[in-house]
Amino acid sequence: MKNLKLANHDSMVLSDPNGNLCIIHTPLVAWIVDYPEHLLVACVSLKNSPISHTLTAIHEACASCDPCDIISFHKVCLAMHLNGIVVPFWMNWGDTCPSHFLTPEALHQWHKFYFDHCLQWVINIIGGKELDHHLTLLQPRIGTCSWPNRISTLKQCTSREHHELEKVLPVVTAGALPDDVLCMIWVITKFIFLTQKVYHCDETLHMLTEALWEFHHYKQSVISAGCHQGKNGLHFQIPKLKLAQHIVWSTHAMGATYQWSSNITERCHITHVKTPYCLSNCCDFHGQCCCFLNQQEKQSYADANALPGVNMGC
Repeated sequence: MKNLKLANHDSMVLSDPNGNLCIIHTPLVAWIVDYPEHLLVACVSLKNSPISHTLTAIHEACASCDPCDIISFHKVCLAMHLNGIVVPFWMNWGDTCPSHFLTPEALHQWHKFYFDHCLQWVINIIGGKELDHHLTLLQPRIGTCSWPNRISTLKQCTSREHHELEKVLPVVTAGALPDDVLCMIWVITKFIFLTQKVYHCDETLHMLTEALWEFHHYKQSVISAGCHQGKNGLHFQIPKLKLAQHIVWSTHAMGATYQWSSNITERCHITHVKTPYCLSNCCDFHGQCCCFLNQQEKQSYADANALPGVNMGC
């Protein structure tokens, strides 16, 4: 990353796709990762929000205790919700801050929150078998996800399955959930879909804020129904839920949140890692993986050049 930092400070001359030379800078705009990696990048400890002014906290920790005294410094860092890193890699990368470049991410924040918490609340109230029965009664349609093997026992879903679940869960649970809990499920679903809009204006951002306020208004009904309890008591101190407070501000500063999705990289993990691994003999995997990807690229060039009127140029 040294060259990127130098280019951000001193600029660099590069050519664009048309061959024109441009003077560019490379600021750290966004770091698209899941929640555990957010914590590592922001240098904060577990169960805390990565959206914070970390450098100020690090300077205060270093001023109050010598970092070379590891045991004492570790205690100070825990009290200030830090993980003990003194020199983060982004510290000299311009004027960047985790509150800016750690952008909201749909798959690991909103969809995982919905799957890990909202779905579990529904299962705790009406039961897993009842929910599975409601879902199996839906008319199968081409292009729409279905759950014939019970969703209540699933441990992980793809992004598409998350989307399909969020579309049907408020509908199939209507009448089976208490009214306030159903309203809470409906407004958090509305909030998640609003955040993924391609374009945002003052009206949609106001709708986002209202949906989040409605969720906080109805969330007590989940505790009253006895379907939610944190590890340390009855509370809603959920890190992914706390990050939702940052979405409107981030949209104002960085643009629509759909552009920071990790769906593409997660998909590449399947096509570029898992699939080659399954086709290999599990020995010297890295070499076989590179060979497989090289052959796939050559095949795509050959297929493209075989089409009439297409010349990819190798």
